Amino acid sequence: MGTEKNNMYLKPEKALILIAQNRVKLRYFIMIFTLIFLASCGTSTKLPDAGREVEHLKTADLIHRIQSQKYDFKDLTIQSKINANLDGISTRLNGKIYIKKGDKIWVNVSKFGVTGARALITKDGVKAYEKINSTYINGDFSYFNHLLKVDFIDYQKMENLLLGRIFVDLKPREFDAEIDGNEYVLNYTENQKLLKKPKPGKYFQSYRFDSDFRLKYAHLIDSKFGKELEIYYNNWSKFGGHDFPTNVKVLIKDTKTQDVELEYNNFTFEESATPFEIPKGYKLRETL
Repeated sequence: MGTEKNNMYLKPEKALILIAQNRVKLRYFIMIFTLIFLASCGTSTKLPDAGREVEHLKTADLIHRIQSQKYDFKDLTIQSKINANLDGISTRLNGKIYIKKGDKIWVNVSKFGVTGARALITKDGVKAYEKINSTYINGDFSYFNHLLKVDFIDYQKMENLLLGRIFVDLKPREFDAEIDGNEYVLNYTENQKLLKKPKPGKYFQSYRFDSDFRLKYAHLIDSKFGKELEIYYNNWSKFGGHDFPTNVKVLIKDTKTQDVELEYNNFTFEESATPFEIPKGYKLRETL
């Protein structure tokens, strides 16, 4: 561990090598994949954080306005930078993400232009490989549910989560709405009960939205095991007529806390090539 403490910020040419030396598992590469999709960048118009004054709305009306926030693009290509702190090791990587709405998400993670890992996510699940240990995975969405400490993620919810849209099923009878600091807050009606008496498969849930119904913060806790997921969506900007969060921070809290922060440098609504083939000789790894 002495080497790790003396290398909290890795020199670029040693980043991928040190990750391998510290036995960072494939799931951390995939964590990076899932989180960088939130990135949005390029020529934009920054939108004010405060916006207009919030209205007093009934819970059903608020949920309707939130769920009305949709994208109508067909193709989305993103270039990003990732700053990740995984098991106390900080590293910086580059990522290219292509999303064909409702169909697939393709990601390439690289250092100095050299591919280190690649993933392809479709409605059937996820395939990914990483070069350091010559391993790959091929699984369904149970992988992402395990990674994010939840049990409800499918392809569409994954797309929503990655693009700053609400990624859970909001039913008016199950949530209470309130206003706090010119933001809307939705809390699950059973939050306090779950904190006192946990139930398997039930989550503490709290969500905050700005006055334009854009997601600002999501907090979920597995009531049985205490595992937490927090996502912060900040500095929303407009790209090609769409609102995207341009600063994102994700925390996954289990026995340790993993966090990823994002930087962005290019964002276009165009199709990209998505080559994906698991190299020969790579070994299959368990997805959980």
